Amino acid sequence: MLTFVACSSPQQSSLPLDSLQEAERQGATHYADLYPLVIQDLEKKHVTENGNYYMLTRFSDSTVKITWGNDTVKRIYDTPLDLMFAESLRIKWDNKDYLILDYNTGSGSWLNLEMPLNNKEQVQEFNNGLYFDKAHNLFVTEALSDTVLVVHNLKTGAMQFIIEKDKPCDAANNDACLGTVTISNKILCYKWTTPHKYGDKKSSIKKRVRVTI
Repeated sequence: MLTFVACSSPQQSSLPLDSLQEAERQGATHYADLYPLVIQDLEKKHVTENGNYYMLTRFSDSTVKITWGNDTVKRIYDTPLDLMFAESLRIKWDNKDYLILDYNTGSGSWLNLEMPLNNKEQVQEFNNGLYFDKAHNLFVTEALSDTVLVVHNLKTGAMQFIIEKDKPCDAANNDACLGTVTISNKILCYKWTTPHKYGDKKSSIKKRVRVTI
């Protein structure tokens, strides 16, 4: 995750060079002017049906910090978040143990922040999260090459790798070949379609894998 941190100075602007260039390109005096919705959203709680929440607070000219919790827990994430990423930040999943946020990091890519709803566990970051099994705290992420998915046990840290050696995806990313991903009763289900080349006759198959972690 790319994060810009800035401190104010009376002598010169402390914004990162590319942040300044972007602001100048948009004709904005301050970097924050590019993200009015984020500024309007500061200090406002986004609350789930389970009573979990996150809130953004100003940290510097170009960054915010994330506060999250519920009625019994309140925590602040140490890593500042650039306003550019904060603009797309949203709640993706939650249960009694975790609040999972995500934000866009580029074309076809996003980052998930797994925020534990206790005072012991550390925040975990994952790329391209696809499914959260709320019953067993299992989190599925997209992977690369013939490892198409990874199942993470958020409580134990254990991982299970799902591999497609016989029919690998020939697209740049596996998400082009992946269909809906779910877990029910510790059975991972996903749709796998190959080949992905234009004009080729595609073949889809529904895969079922027992989760053992």
